[in-house]
Amino acid sequence: MKNKRQIIQNGFLGLWLIALISMWTDKIHTSHQFCPFASVCFGTLIPKGYAAYVPAIIIGSIIALTSFFWGRKFCGYICFFGTLQEKIYKIFKRKKHLKINTKLDFVLKSVKYIILFGIIFLVWNFLAYKYMDFCPVIAISFPLQITIWGALSLVLIFLLGIFIERFWCRYICPYAALMNIFIYLGKLLHIKRKVIRVNTNNCISCNLCNKACPMNINIVMQTKVTDPNCIYCENCIDKCPKDGIIVG
Repeated sequence: MKNKRQIIQNGFLGLWLIALISMWTDKIHTSHQFCPFASVCFGTLIPKGYAAYVPAIIIGSIIALTSFFWGRKFCGYICFFGTLQEKIYKIFKRKKHLKINTKLDFVLKSVKYIILFGIIFLVWNFLAYKYMDFCPVIAISFPLQITIWGALSLVLIFLLGIFIERFWCRYICPYAALMNIFIYLGKLLHIKRKVIRVNTNNCISCNLCNKACPMNINIVMQTKVTDPNCIYCENCIDKCPKDGIIVG
């Protein structure tokens, strides 16, 4: 399963890089048609004449809705920033990594919700352009037009991503917060979602699954991994020393 995921990740990473090169060479003049979060940034602006972003808005909305059933598989398989962070973390794996304790991790994971609702507030007041100065997607898509805040966003994401695995995905990404909200809504509506399952009867509590989880989820002794931050990377399955204890 791990090799299959890497093939899918590399395939989408290649597509994202083609899109980036097209923007760097001025063949494509906007990044919003490729960013699923445009469904939030421009969704309310269609009446004002932003119809060009309708495809991205539709795609972004569909991805968010799929989290009802598949959780955050988009993060683990397709997202450009997620895959890039994963590869950067592995390159610098000999560096001293920071281990975030449970309480601080909980607090930091709330930051992405604050960012999401802050952006929604700006959008509703037609001030979305203020977020654009900070947007890492725009910053990496058009480096010649980068703002100081955009540059700081990229430095924050990739520098801290060296020491904290998937820092952006865990704590900052507003689209991740949006998908988590859909997952919570799905739970309230009793919509069945695919989850990682653990055979607690045969679990030896070696804690290797917890250490392997890039999202810092506590997996040991849970019958189901229902945490909405799970990206279905299945590292826990690969690291488990006993076959059949943890299954996708």
